[in-house]
Amino acid sequence: MSLKNKVAVLTGSTGAIAISIAQMLLKESAVVIVPAKSAKDLLWVKQIEAVTGSGSIVTLLADYPDFYRAEEITDDIISRFGKIDLSIACFEGSALTRPLSQIEITDWEYTIEQNITAFFVAARLSFSSMKKSRHGMFISIDFTSHAIKTTEAKLARLSLCMQKEMAKMFYEEMKNTNMKYYHLYVDPDKKNSKAQNNYIHPDELGTLILDLYDGNTKGHDMLFQWMHNKHINQ
Repeated sequence: MSLKNKVAVLTGSTGAIAISIAQMLLKESAVVIVPAKSAKDLLWVKQIEAVTGSGSIVTLLADYPDFYRAEEITDDIISRFGKIDLSIACFEGSALTRPLSQIEITDWEYTIEQNITAFFVAARLSFSSMKKSRHGMFISIDFTSHAIKTTEAKLARLSLCMQKEMAKMFYEEMKNTNMKYYHLYVDPDKKNSKAQNNYIHPDELGTLILDLYDGNTKGHDMLFQWMHNKHINQ
């Protein structure tokens, strides 16, 4: 399955990993839709557009924690493009490194909104639109290992672990549908790009996503081991 002219929605981070994913999609001639919370957030798109390829990028202002506004955006995407072929949720968690006893309530509320609620909205709307079209793939990127290494990043660990548990629940609900769902374990601190201990280096993400979209899961099982019934309770 080629990504040429396929509609891919990328939500969450605007960091280096998200940029590399978007660039890979453009190289494969996909239509890449990037929701952003503000005009300032759209500046990172300039780092993507220079990539060679025949794909196109579409930017939309959409505050994903706002479910109803995000739902309008999703409906607009379906109206304009007919379907969503691939949805990627790339939420890297809170950047705060203070212990929980020193976290301000405003920091807590912001993290819950931007990392938990936004992830829920992105997944919920992706599944809803894909179920209607009886087609599509959802991929969530897991940064839990990286956060756990930073002992003081308690809020980051908490938010990412909540995402992981939510992803398991979504998978349990979606596993008997015709949709494809993969939860990929990423560790930016890995010394090499070889898959090891169920984690991969971000440099491998582009190739892995292409393989999964092509239906090639051979040799990749370790990277999403709980996506099988016998591991669902891990």
